[in-house]
Amino acid sequence: MSANALYAGRDWKLDHDKRVKVSDAELRYTVVGRGEPVLCIHCTSISDGLITPLLKYNPELLDKYQFISYYRAGYNGSTLEKDSLSIEEGAEHAKQLLDHLGIDKAHVMSYSFGGVIGFQFMLSYPERTHSAVLLEPYLPREGAEAEKANNDAVMTAIELVQKGDKLTAACDFMAAVCGPSYLGSVDMTCPLDVWERVEECADVTFKVDFPALGGWGFRMSKADQLVPDKPQMPVLAVMGLDSEAAMPGFREAQHFLMNWLPQAERCGIVGATHGLQIMNPRAVGEGVSAFLAKHPMQ
Repeated sequence: MSANALYAGRDWKLDHDKRVKVSDAELRYTVVGRGEPVLCIHCTSISDGLITPLLKYNPELLDKYQFISYYRAGYNGSTLEKDSLSIEEGAEHAKQLLDHLGIDKAHVMSYSFGGVIGFQFMLSYPERTHSAVLLEPYLPREGAEAEKANNDAVMTAIELVQKGDKLTAACDFMAAVCGPSYLGSVDMTCPLDVWERVEECADVTFKVDFPALGGWGFRMSKADQLVPDKPQMPVLAVMGLDSEAAMPGFREAQHFLMNWLPQAERCGIVGATHGLQIMNPRAVGEGVSAFLAKHPMQ
């Protein structure tokens, strides 16, 4: 396989063909590979944007790790039986999935909005988290420039949703956060029907996920007050080297993780903004593989 071209063939997707009932939802999920369990929590909008490109371009991971991927409540056939879902409830869903599978402890790999749920999971259930791979968790911005950039992107997207143009709302928000080149990366590394799925799940993105993040009580500046007992498990803080150039705020979150968690390790992804494994899946795979190998489960 070429070290430069992301040769994808015709199409690549993982069938989430299993189901589990959790609180107020039914989740579609799949389990692939063998070895130590890795729970994967996806972002908003693109529910196939984490495990799909990662495993497509790093299939060797399947020989060492068992990946547990699920569609969060409301995405791609997973149901949601109410109008809202908090960050804490999202973390509880992940725990209930592990309960269903009989897994006491796992590596947790989470991305963007899913990274917030993964972050909450390691706070709420440290005994269930062997290690945490945080792919730019979208922690609430506190710096003035970053907060304004995020709020402007959110408000523009919500206005488009209210006009009924859900796909444009989702694409414009992604372009604002990740830069316009990100959309082409999605075309090349995600399933062929990715945009149909994005449009179908837009109401969950904007009416469930966004309010959940806004209502989440955690703030980086108050972390010591809110979490007196810091999580002690190994943590990998992953950041795209071009993320801050697309939208401010990612350095702020990275600095927080490195300063607040003395055990946190760094991983920079070359040629990627917040798109990370969608834009450079091989680099993310290399970083994740090195980190997991360094912190094996006994």
